[in-house]
Amino acid sequence: MAAKKKTKGKRYSDSEKKKIIAFVEKVNAEKGRGGVTAAAKKYKVSPLSISNWIKGSGVTAVPRKRVGKRSSKRSSKGGGTWAKMVDLKADIDVMERKLAAKKAEFSKLAKQL
Repeated sequence: MAAKKKTKGKRYSDSEKKKIIAFVEKVNAEKGRGGVTAAAKKYKVSPLSISNWIKGSGVTAVPRKRVGKRSSKRSSKGGGTWAKMVDLKADIDVMERKLAAKKAEFSKLAKQL
């Protein structure tokens, strides 16, 4: 019986991680969800690794939109007030996550001074 080789997974630089996280945020902002899956396929990285990087960066995943009878009826009118509000809320959530990430990075750098 041959001894198993000890292998380590690929290591990603901080810049590679940031690039992948930015891609996840972009897809989530455009589609509402699916950024981790899309990034995993595009960059050939485990979805679990991407999720861990996102958690470690202080950025939270985009919450799934609750679609019930009431909201689906309103949003099906195409471009109505409700649909615009949902889109604006999604944009605000993305911007708030980006702001939180920037603040965390700023605090980290400030501590180094």
